[in-house]
Amino acid sequence: MSSKIIIVFICILLHFPISLLSGDDNFQWQIGEELTYKVKWSFIQLGTLKLQVVDTLIIENTFVYHTRMFIDSNPLLFFVNIHSVYDSFIGENFYPHLFIAVEKIDGVTYKTRYRFNYEDSLIDVKMTDVKDTTHIIEKILPLDEKVQDGMSMIFYARGNVHLKGTEKLTAFFEAKKGKLDIHFNGKAKKININSIDSPIDTYKVFGEAHFKAIAGFSGKYSGWFAADKQRPPLKAMMKVFIGHVKVELEEWKKWSPKLTEIQN
Repeated sequence: MSSKIIIVFICILLHFPISLLSGDDNFQWQIGEELTYKVKWSFIQLGTLKLQVVDTLIIENTFVYHTRMFIDSNPLLFFVNIHSVYDSFIGENFYPHLFIAVEKIDGVTYKTRYRFNYEDSLIDVKMTDVKDTTHIIEKILPLDEKVQDGMSMIFYARGNVHLKGTEKLTAFFEAKKGKLDIHFNGKAKKININSIDSPIDTYKVFGEAHFKAIAGFSGKYSGWFAADKQRPPLKAMMKVFIGHVKVELEEWKKWSPKLTEIQN
């Protein structure tokens, strides 16, 4: 039996897309990278989103990247008030090892800490009430499948967006799970965004979130990533609590747009 037939047979057994086997080929993490996005609903700017790759460190003998996200609503808008910071410590395989944030869950604001213990297949959850720090919820949940937090999911897409395939990811947020469909086209197409003078080659993903997360994110979404080694998200369309919004890259550090066309 040839090696190719063996690989195909194993893929069928594991129900894993053959096209995604190479995973993060050529993806380039960049320490100090900072991507700032404007979030707009029709002609109204709802706020900004900032994504950073802060540093690297070792967590329980595992090399991880410390990533951070800031979400801030426009202070001029009375109907939305979101100011959140999320820290995710992500392995080279794009799965999280530690997640720290302040989240509003069932009307209560908690400082949450999720530790993903892959060795024992457990998720250690600690939730501390911000207003009453004596109120602490601690529990251990089974880690019986691969899960993603919000930021690791972005980097998972960046690592695989150049490939072809479809996957159903499991998101872990607010101490619970939800399913997300993601489709990778593996095709580059030029788009225009306001912050870059020339059209830029991109890869597109699309899918549907079968849950409701921060700011009411749910339902169908689509996104475009730069077709280079860093593959930063350039633009996304998604549904939140007030309707469909557009997220578009506005400023960046430690990244240079590549404006030449990809050779297919």
